[in-house]
Amino acid sequence: MRMRINEEFMRKYLLSLFLCVLGFSSLFAAEQEIRLTLPALTSSQIQDLLDGKIIDGDTIEGGKITQFFAKGTEAYDRAAIAEQSTNGFSIAAVSYIPYGPELKAMSTEDRQLAIFNKIRAISTQEGITYISWRAGNKPKILIEKSSYMEDGKNLNNLLPDPVATTFPYSVQSYVYQRDSSFGGNRYLHTYTNSDREIFVEIMNISTLRVFGIFTAVPKEQLHISMGTYQMEDGLLLCALTTIEDREPEVGILGITVDLPSAFMRRIKALQNWFVDQLATIETK
Repeated sequence: MRMRINEEFMRKYLLSLFLCVLGFSSLFAAEQEIRLTLPALTSSQIQDLLDGKIIDGDTIEGGKITQFFAKGTEAYDRAAIAEQSTNGFSIAAVSYIPYGPELKAMSTEDRQLAIFNKIRAISTQEGITYISWRAGNKPKILIEKSSYMEDGKNLNNLLPDPVATTFPYSVQSYVYQRDSSFGGNRYLHTYTNSDREIFVEIMNISTLRVFGIFTAVPKEQLHISMGTYQMEDGLLLCALTTIEDREPEVGILGITVDLPSAFMRRIKALQNWFVDQLATIETK
């Protein structure tokens, strides 16, 4: 009887030990891959990524942001340009998302198409929340309406989310979004993709206003970019926001609007939305 108990104990012990070693090996591999892809990050920043945190920075007062992007990507090139600009400011953020079983089982090509379709499923952004300073640092709905448009002006014919059957390397779409901060606005989405990167630049083609009256960002002066970069065991999700011809703070009726803080909260809300989207991907 004792022999059987010992055998059962050893079997469970060895299985647990094997799973621990396997998990440690996967974690070590992910750490090394992040370190090779983003070599300018500190060890603590890499650990934050592995812990599921979003790390960020900005170009205000000469800050650097290229360390958050993989060299050789469209995102990195845009960040390098933003770093040199003296006409406005930029903020950047990156997170690391390990592949779930479904994504892990896919080929690079199938995974890229699946990720692309999830990024374009903008109707699912309706109802996402962010932490609102004006609401007392509590969650507040950010996106109230989100839909594709037939063109850049016509709001009478809103379209459903498109679903691609083959992966495109470039595409443009017009989008209407109404949010709790700036009301209803029109945007142009421009994709510049590669075999491992999906990069979308979102430019406002209408003026963003506070309280529906006061200009916060004139049209074509806001550029929000979101990108994914496939690695072996996970995905880098990065964001870059550039605002031209604007100081970081805007004063309106005695209220100070901190644009970097406002758009960083928006970026983090969108990144959290996308993580949830990835969790809904299923293998064919």
